[in-house]
Amino acid sequence: MKPKIAVIGLDAATMDLVEPWSASGDLPTLGALMRSGVSARLASTPNMHSASAWTSILTGLNPGRHGLFVFSDRDFETSRQMFFKGSDRRGAAIGEHLARHGLTAGFLNVPMTYQAEDLPGGYMVSGLDAPALDERAFSPGGLRQDLLTRFPEYNFTPPGLGDLMSAGKTDEAVGAWLRLIETQTAAAEYLLTTRPVTFFMTVYTASDWGGHNLWSHDPAVHGGKRKGGEDGLLTIYRALDAAIARLLQHFDEGAQVYIISDHGMGPHSGAAYHLPNWLERNGYLARRGTSHARASFISSGKRVAKELLPVSVKAAIKTGLGAKRLKRLQSAEKDLFYSSIDWARSKAYTEPGRHVININLLGRNPSGTVPATEYDQIRDAIAEDLIQWKDDRGVAVVKGVARREEQYQGPFVERASDMYVYWNPEAELGEPPEEVQARGFWWSGDHRPDGILICKGPGIRSGEALESATVHDLLPTVMHLAGLPAPSDVDGRVLQDVCTQEHRERNPIALAGEAAGGFSTASALTKEEEELIEKKLRGLGYL
Repeated sequence: MKPKIAVIGLDAATMDLVEPWSASGDLPTLGALMRSGVSARLASTPNMHSASAWTSILTGLNPGRHGLFVFSDRDFETSRQMFFKGSDRRGAAIGEHLARHGLTAGFLNVPMTYQAEDLPGGYMVSGLDAPALDERAFSPGGLRQDLLTRFPEYNFTPPGLGDLMSAGKTDEAVGAWLRLIETQTAAAEYLLTTRPVTFFMTVYTASDWGGHNLWSHDPAVHGGKRKGGEDGLLTIYRALDAAIARLLQHFDEGAQVYIISDHGMGPHSGAAYHLPNWLERNGYLARRGTSHARASFISSGKRVAKELLPVSVKAAIKTGLGAKRLKRLQSAEKDLFYSSIDWARSKAYTEPGRHVININLLGRNPSGTVPATEYDQIRDAIAEDLIQWKDDRGVAVVKGVARREEQYQGPFVERASDMYVYWNPEAELGEPPEEVQARGFWWSGDHRPDGILICKGPGIRSGEALESATVHDLLPTVMHLAGLPAPSDVDGRVLQDVCTQEHRERNPIALAGEAAGGFSTASALTKEEEELIEKKLRGLGYL
């Protein structure tokens, strides 16, 4: 039995690259799918983050209802770094919806699916939110040994990725991603062959890494040049296009195929890295020490780390320095930004590289200064000032500012950051501040609101482009085109414009109240598991 529904995710893929590269023949598989099916720019969640968007794709719910916004964030009340995983989610995912109708589902490397759910007749291999490829990342029992025995190089991301980037070995990092794409594709083919299911979903994250690290600000070159002069980002997209072609061989011609991304990508204006300094200049944030001093601390910590890491672990432990000293340095670097804030004189804060601003709210934050009665007033003031921010050419840096309650609805809105900043892509802020440069590498590309949707199959129109679609719409649309009732209480809608006129006439939309469910309890991560996730996110540039 071959699957009837395929969902293949290309994290951060953007039509700004897919369309021209498909037209030029560089992406023949995606080009053919666009010509034979429907394509659209798929609007992401308001914060354009993988954790929130993939969960919305899985559940059809906005983050205010499913509760997941980011991979990692500081708790408002304790200031402790918190790490989020799939089992912190509320609301049923598509595998649970399909199981109610007797259909089986398989998931491979989909973000925010740890710990792996038990799916009747199906399977799950967790994605990026898993701390490691441990037993809880696989379901059913025995799948871990089966998969890793055959594919010992299988992983979420290339090992040592952060070290490669810090050392400036971008070409080697690209090569590592290309090898991992091959391994992940072979693993997917093995599962498709040996564990037949009705619905199969997998996600490749190489496109997100490539967009962040290989995007060039030269309009003629979207990606960074490799040693051979080839566009590094195009190299990754070509490998993903070839991977899709291989996977589609395991599906019948009559299968429904969806190629999606959680958000888009574009050139980084640099503004997000300068946002804390802007808050400081405008009197909203107060910090101790100079930028140069903070950068010097980070640089010295990394220098010591590099000196210690190559040494044998046993030898380091014998000296009484090694592991403990390195861990203290890493911890100090992690908390340096927050420890540098003079909370008694700060009204708002954010970390370098983020698109959000939080208010230092009295009664919520440990050292809050802003009374609840002034919460809206301070947000209004910050928003008004941000709109006036200009780069050296006089170009507006900020395109818009939104409050969290304007973006989300549901019981978990208070988990969200207080304000969201949307950057003007035409602005140019130049190199990041010293303390960011001291980390060793930073992004040249940044998230954009619109990802991709390309779909083809029975009941789907041919060669059409849609005006609008959102990540919440995928679940009800997949259910409807599979001949099943769509959940009535999700935030998404059935994309009727995807369907042929004949399909719409013969298959009126049926609804069923099935959005409840999800995890009733979430097991906490151990300290060691949190450290593994932190290392992974830091290597990807998220921390």
